[in-house]
Amino acid sequence: MEYYPNYYPSFRCIADKCFHSCCRGWEIDVDEASLKRYGDHPDIIRYIKDGCFILDDKENCPFLREDGLCRMILRYGEDMLCDICKDHPRFRNYRGDDVYTGLGLCCEAAASLILDQEEPFALVPGKKLGEVFKLIEEKRDDILSVIDRFSPVTLSPSERAELFLSLERLDPEWDKMLLKITDDNGETSCDAVTSRRLSNFASYILFRHGEDKIRFAGECTLLIYDLYRAGYEIAEAARMFSCEVEYSDINPRILLNRFEE
Repeated sequence: MEYYPNYYPSFRCIADKCFHSCCRGWEIDVDEASLKRYGDHPDIIRYIKDGCFILDDKENCPFLREDGLCRMILRYGEDMLCDICKDHPRFRNYRGDDVYTGLGLCCEAAASLILDQEEPFALVPGKKLGEVFKLIEEKRDDILSVIDRFSPVTLSPSERAELFLSLERLDPEWDKMLLKITDDNGETSCDAVTSRRLSNFASYILFRHGEDKIRFAGECTLLIYDLYRAGYEIAEAARMFSCEVEYSDINPRILLNRFEE
């Protein structure tokens, strides 16, 4: 059975309106079926080497136009895209006979959709959620008390920032953001709207990484709150977190092991 969040069908790529385009700075692997199809198109296959698109000197996809649109889509339609371009930012977790499909926060359109949800988190088709999900949804306006209840032992903001600074880091901007976190970034409380956005983030983490990863979810949610208190918008903090942590080959494993202690 495949399950997905109730907001999932609403996702739409915002294409040229995207400030952090997935067509920039990412290695793009081309699947075998697409490689075979591209062999009949010299204008496409010439930009592929060792199974990947050859990025330009700005690390952009060779088909990305200056206006942010895709030459391949404009000429051939979306069906010509390789699998990874069609699928991003979707992810799939396989647990037993079930598949859990979601959207990654590294995409700014997905981040806005997920974090701005007014409706409580739910799975489609209907599936009973665990107690932590229920507690988050019951007290969406007070996520800090929820975290204190299901994960009472947490790091201080400076300790948390130091931990994330010790991980693999890709974008220098992430370093700057983490270095702005201190133990004295203002009040340790938040309004209802901020709390609901943080609650949506916590539900996303539990859905993506497993509802038993309670300490991990708590610390990651508090990191986003720390960044918010340091002056960053929550959606951008969550997007950067996803790019730097979730899309690293090693960082999720390190953190999950750390918070299993």
